[in-house]
Amino acid sequence: MTMKSKFGPYKGSEQNGGRPIYVFKKKVAGKTVTTSSNKARVEYKEKTGKTLSKKTDVNHKNNKGRAGSDAMSNLNTISHKKNVGKENKRRAGKR
Repeated sequence: MTMKSKFGPYKGSEQNGGRPIYVFKKKVAGKTVTTSSNKARVEYKEKTGKTLSKKTDVNHKNNKGRAGSDAMSNLNTISHKKNVGKENKRRAGKR
């Protein structure tokens, strides 16, 4: 039996736009495995009860970086491919 613990949310890195993350620790075969996940993704999964594939991202409709809202009304699911395209388009507009 594995026991999973959730820590956070912690401030995200510059790499993920500063969005908050949760850290998970669980024991597997006597070793501690540490993983992390975006706060919006974790809370979306908890509130909807849906399991999301690795190819599905939780998208912020109104994307304002760390100032953005993680409220359920501001979140939706989108394919990873579409989300990357949307982000690249947003970044290109900043130049």
